[in-house]
This record gives sequence, C-alpha cells and structure tokens, in this order.
Amino acid sequence: MNTQIAVDQFHRTLSKPAAFSLKVLAVLAVLYTLYFSQTLMMPVCVAGFIALFSSPIVRGLQVLKVPKPVGAIIVIVALMAAITYVFGLLVEPATRWLQVVPTVMERMSSQMGEVAEPLDALKRGLGSSASGGGSELEAAVNSTFQSVVSVLAETTAMFTIQVGAIVVITYFFLVFGDELMRNVVRAQQSFADKKTTVVMFQAVQNDISRYVVVISLINVGLGVCTAGVMALLGVDDALLWGALATILNFAPYVGPMILAVILTGVGFIEFYHIGEILLVPGAFLVLNFIECQFVTPTLLGQRFNMNPLLVVLWMFAWGWLWGAVGMLIAIPLLVCFRILATHLDLVGGWVKVLNGGSTQAGSV
Repeated sequence: MNTQIAVDQFHRTLSKPAAFSLKVLAVLAVLYTLYFSQTLMMPVCVAGFIALFSSPIVRGLQVLKVPKPVGAIIVIVALMAAITYVFGLLVEPATRWLQVVPTVMERMSSQMGEVAEPLDALKRGLGSSASGGGSELEAAVNSTFQSVVSVLAETTAMFTIQVGAIVVITYFFLVFGDELMRNVVRAQQSFADKKTTVVMFQAVQNDISRYVVVISLINVGLGVCTAGVMALLGVDDALLWGALATILNFAPYVGPMILAVILTGVGFIEFYHIGEILLVPGAFLVLNFIECQFVTPTLLGQRFNMNPLLVVLWMFAWGWLWGAVGMLIAIPLLVCFRILATHLDLVGGWVKVLNGGSTQAGSV
C-alpha cells in the first residue's frame, strides 16, 4: 500500500513540470501563430471590435423596421464616410508638418545651446563626405529612394486589401454574429448549459461593448479638449493634434508619451521662448493626467483597472507582433481576455494578477 502511494506521488511530481512545459509550449505556439497569421487575424480582430460597438445601432435600426443587412450597410457606409471625411481634413496639415521636420530639428538645435555643437559637427561631416564622393552619394540616394517607393507601394496594396477585408468581415459580423451565438447555444446538451452559455455571451458582449464605447468616447473627449487647448495657445492645425490625441490614447502611457514628444517639436516651431515651448506638451500632459486619473476610473470603474506594468508590456508585445495596429488594439484585446478569463475560469485565480488596485498611478 505504501509503495503504491509512493509511486502515485512520484508520478504527480513528474507531471507538474510536464504540465508547465506544455503550457509554455502552448504559449509559444500561440505567439508563433499570431505573428505569422497577422494578415489574417488583424482584420478579424479589428472587424470584431467595430461590430461590437456598432451592433447596438444595427439593432436600433431593426426596431425602426430596417432589415439587418440594410442596417449593417448603413452603419458601415456611415463609418467609412466619417473616417474619409476626417482623413481628408487632416491629410493636408499632416503633410505640411512633415515637410517642416528639418526646420523643427534646426530650431531645436539652436535652442539647445551646447547640444547643437555635436549636431553641427555631424552636419559638417556629412557635408564634407558629400563633397568628396558626390556621385557615390547620389547613387546611394537614388537606390534608397527606389527601395522606399517599392516598400510604400507594397504597403499601400496590403493596406487596401486589409481595409477591404475589415469591411467585409464587419458586415458579416453584424448580420450573422447573433445567429452564430444562437447556434452555439443550441449545440449545448442540457438546459443548464444553454442558460449558462446565454448568460456568459450576454455578459461578455455587454462588458466588451461597454468598454469599447466608453473608452472611445473618452478618447474623443480628450481629442476635443486637446484641440481646444492647442487653439487657445495659438498652435496651428489644432484639429490635427486633437485627432492624434484621440488615436494615440488607445495605447495608454506609450501613445501620450509619443504625442508629448511630437508636441514638443511643434512648440519649437510655433514659439521662441522655452516656457511657451514647454507649455504646448505640458498642457496636453495635464489633460491626459486628468483623463487617466479621474475621468476613466470614474466612467469605467475599478473592474477595468489593470496593472500599468502589465499594460505596457502587453502593448509592446502586440506592437512586436502586429506593429502599430497591434499597439492600438492591445488594450481592448487585454480587456477581452480578462473578461473571458473571468467568466470561463480560463486561468483560475491568476486573472487577479491583472488587477491594478485602487491607487494606481494610471488607469486603463
């Protein structure tokens, strides 16, 4: 008897590292799949989030006797028209600011005193190199230009394909998503399982929809406030900076830091005194502080508050996997994972590791 107990304990001891190794291999397999299936999975995820916050509009149109396929088309066309309109408003000022980047660098160099000396030395070194080997430099520039044009052409084609995929997948999510959920419920064997599945679907959909809608409204509000403050400070193209604040705030901590750096360069272009220059990014950082410390926790509550360290690490991981789009959708994906893990008990008590506490320095 004692021998059998000892053998069972030995097998259980061996099974623990084996189970851990399997989990590690599963995580690596998921990362590997996400990395190499970026072209397929990214449009699906983006379309899923669009469908989540636009599906209530489609249901509202159904109440008005508008068929669901027609309502889905109306919603998608309206979203595309709004995005195209905003893009049309912003593309000209964005292009103009990109053209003055060298002026920004020159102005920053002149404002930084001693820091400008190494930059001037580098400029003189580049100038002497150019005069010594003009033909080689010209050939290198032409080769680089051709490579950049080729990459941009490939990127534009892929971007167009992915946008088309997002539109198509969003339409089918809006029209047939509810039917798919009902079929999953019908597939359950017992009434208790059907009821549990329905409750779980409703809870997950309501939580994720609420998060996406509320955080989108918060970010739009931050963008409007940023545009207003930039206009009051006399900064040109205030609407552009408000739009950037809205978009980049979907990547908490990292996005606002990027915009603060950009606005610092804008300050160097718009003003000459260091106090006025720093006022431009400083005003935005104050607005962002109010948003992340008071507005977001109040509207979302502690249920959606997460550890800032894990949030940043999660965003960098998705940025490595899927680039800029990955960073923007990283937090909604993390919220989805947390909600699913809570309702389905996917990781047990480990889901509490994501909790941010009630006195965090930032909030999601």
